[in-house]
Amino acid sequence: MKEKINNIKSPNLWFYLLSMACIMVQLLFVSHQFNKFIDPQWFSHTAISDKALLAINSFADAILLLTPLVLLPSKWRKWSWIVIWLVTMWCLAQFLYMPTYRDLMPLSSFFMTENMGDTLMTSIVGAIKPRILEVMLPPVLLYIIYRIWLKKPMEQVQQPAKRRLLLALLGIVAFVLIRLGVTAIHQGDNEEPTTFTQQFTNDYCVMWTRQGNYMNLNGAVPYVIYGGITSIFDTKALSEEEKGQVEQFIELQPHYTDNRYASAQGKNVILLVVESLNAWAVNMQIDGRDVAPTLKLLCNDSTCLVSLAMKSQVKNGRSSDGIFMYNTGLLPLNTKVVANSYGDASYPTLCSALGNYDSFYACCDQPSLWNVKNMAKTYGYSSFYCKDEINDAIKQNNYLLDKTLLEEVTQIIPTRKQPFIALVATAGMHHPFNEVMVPTTWIMNSGAYTKEVRCYLERVNAFDTALANFLTQLKAQGIYDNTMLVIVSDHNEIVDDAPNGRPSIDKEGDDCVMLIINSGQGGRIAGPIGQIDIYPTLLDLLGLNGQSWKGLGFSVLRNNITSVAIAPTISAGNDPLISRQQEAWRISDLIITSRWFDSK
Repeated sequence: MKEKINNIKSPNLWFYLLSMACIMVQLLFVSHQFNKFIDPQWFSHTAISDKALLAINSFADAILLLTPLVLLPSKWRKWSWIVIWLVTMWCLAQFLYMPTYRDLMPLSSFFMTENMGDTLMTSIVGAIKPRILEVMLPPVLLYIIYRIWLKKPMEQVQQPAKRRLLLALLGIVAFVLIRLGVTAIHQGDNEEPTTFTQQFTNDYCVMWTRQGNYMNLNGAVPYVIYGGITSIFDTKALSEEEKGQVEQFIELQPHYTDNRYASAQGKNVILLVVESLNAWAVNMQIDGRDVAPTLKLLCNDSTCLVSLAMKSQVKNGRSSDGIFMYNTGLLPLNTKVVANSYGDASYPTLCSALGNYDSFYACCDQPSLWNVKNMAKTYGYSSFYCKDEINDAIKQNNYLLDKTLLEEVTQIIPTRKQPFIALVATAGMHHPFNEVMVPTTWIMNSGAYTKEVRCYLERVNAFDTALANFLTQLKAQGIYDNTMLVIVSDHNEIVDDAPNGRPSIDKEGDDCVMLIINSGQGGRIAGPIGQIDIYPTLLDLLGLNGQSWKGLGFSVLRNNITSVAIAPTISAGNDPLISRQQEAWRISDLIITSRWFDSK
């Protein structure tokens, strides 16, 4: 038996073919998982030809990735396992990333070691599902076959260097030819005319709504290469044409200077950015009992300015993107996280517009998470309070983050000079929703919906209770009446209603909350708006229209907004502004990547 094992014919060919099958299966699993997140029924109604192109892409990727196996001499060939395990780790990272972000993980995010902390690790653990076996099983089986049957025969086979080089070159040529062929097919299918180069190199945010779509079209290797190139070149020098486009776009933004809506001028400002607050949860009832009675009461108050149809526009930075939009009036990037890649750039901000206001930023995050401490400084907040300062209080409150944070803020406020602006970012409703809070509430005991939905609603209820106590404390301190409180979601969460059983109040699940209290303006904004519209609205309410920069959105007080560009090519609503709202994504990208305001 041992002799037969050691005399397997063409062991290198067998290992090459099995390795190719392993990588192809892994990459196809990633593509399948991404497409299923975007469209749960994609496999049933996608044409066989499109599925075949995905397989061809993974075949081409496998050929190129296995070049070291072909090129290395027999004594070094074991190092080709590095490629196989790197592919496995990359695929595993995508499986853990996609449930939260509904997209592939950009290359730049792999190097955000400063984000490693309790919050991220909890999210990673919560994202681990049995489906990761789809990624891990192929290389494990390959390794078993290699160790038992192929390792020794492969070591005994010697191939001339010229032959190895020729085979490697043939593999590279095959990869190039396949890529050019598939790219030509997609170019022909594209509704908008594009050159061959544009089909291959246009930025994700122009041609593709999500980064996963780039992999669908061009394969994993081109996706990683292109992502690497865009990550390396942080600062983009604009051409004269691009400079003109940015200047013209800004010039065509509203330039009103009157203060007819400045009913909150001179008031304190508390910008409460709430983690994962879905609009559908505000009016939710279980067994006839309100999940969020405080929020519901405020949203039904005619003196409050309310939108329960604010669309989430965050990208890979998630919470940090939401905070970035609210503070600068700029849209996030599609390929990078602004807070990590451009956190040291200059931006016009709410703090700078308010001038001599005292300011502080309070959160439950570690200072390094999403570069939050440095971003607080970039936004102009003079003081920063984070998890380090309130860690003992968190433990005393049995790890109820929102309760602890809001209680700490009520202790900070009396020490600040008025008027002040405070940015408060909660974390209690952070993904994953796979375990109950302590103590378990009546929501979990109800048995309604799925456990995941109950866990989420339980946290909504905990925040709502903490909010009620927060408002009571502000009133007791005599702060409430002279303070404009802005409650906004950082982004949406639990977007798919069918798999987790949540009620279809908002089928797409992308509606967020905007609730402005004590602004002197009231009413319900019926049509969809974007997170980008909050910045100009706040300037309007605070009498800051003398600012030349009003952001890339529109004040909801000045415009009957009925549309929003959720992404460069995805819109909601129907309004003549749609084309301009979509163009704002490209303009914002140019502004950020060129560090436009550094020289202003």
